Amino acid sequence: MTTKTATNAEAAYRIWLGHTVQCTACRTTPCVTAIRLGRTWREARR
Repeated sequence: MTTKTATNAEAAYRIWLGHTVQCTACRTTPCVTAIRLGRTWREARR
């Protein structure tokens, strides 16, 4: 994993985590935004 990839993955993870902390829907139902952000994070880790 390159430094750029690691940085992108870290940024994507922080965005995803920040969303899930603040989003009421994430705590009560499946949240479409959280699903999309999670996919983005997983793709950035590759």
